[in-house]
Amino acid sequence: MGREPWEKQLKDGLEKGTEDAMKQQDEIWASIRERIHSERASQSSEPAAVPFAPRKTKARRPGRKTAGWMVGTAAAAVIVLALSVQTPPVQAFIDQVKEWFAPQKTVEQELEGSPETSVDSLHESANYVIYIDESRFKMIQGEGVDRIEPVHKPEDDRYPEVYMEISQDQEAPKAVSERLEAELSDQPKVEAEAIQEPVNGFEVRAVGGTGGKEWNDPIVRYYIFDNGQGGSFVVKQQYFLEAAEGYGARFHNMMKEFHITTNAGEKQAGEGE
Repeated sequence: MGREPWEKQLKDGLEKGTEDAMKQQDEIWASIRERIHSERASQSSEPAAVPFAPRKTKARRPGRKTAGWMVGTAAAAVIVLALSVQTPPVQAFIDQVKEWFAPQKTVEQELEGSPETSVDSLHESANYVIYIDESRFKMIQGEGVDRIEPVHKPEDDRYPEVYMEISQDQEAPKAVSERLEAELSDQPKVEAEAIQEPVNGFEVRAVGGTGGKEWNDPIVRYYIFDNGQGGSFVVKQQYFLEAAEGYGARFHNMMKEFHITTNAGEKQAGEGE
């Protein structure tokens, strides 16, 4: 069987597998994290094996199984086995996961027409990971809302507040997008659209104050995308017009390094449904 059909079956199996297979995803991610952290700690010596200990289950009598069940279970098993058995397709997947969880990452970006390089640090939440330039920003994790804000805030109250907040909503991305657009309808300028970059989902943005005529007009930008659990991630970014090419661009680029860890990260964003 060729690589492409097999990989497609694995992908379909992850999406359509039975509850038994999908229940193991938290254990799979925990084991992947454990393996990665173990490899980091032993870089100067031979990496220690970190076995995966699956949950004990009662033996079942063999019976008729659908193709989706078998492929789904096989997909979960392949991910688990990939921790010790390295074949090109699964190793590529594990390498991608390792990149997500690397403690630091060099990020190159262009800001206000000039190239900039920063070494960003990993921040892990319960359902996602994101990289932050800690020389400029700090993460404040709260109940239900994580907030990223500048390390150094201007004391002059002429400057509108600057931050990025990450939360989740039980509704689907399209419904959340429509609700936020309605909530911002009193602002001078409001736009909403489906997007594919930096995430695949919806964007709602509004410009307050004079609607874009003054340097300190506040800007609110929402990214709404599927959280893989029937709801949505909602990322709110706030800055001001003069900072659009600075803070606005940094927040935008930061979202390129946002990865969902729920449901093995198979779906980062909604498809507009």
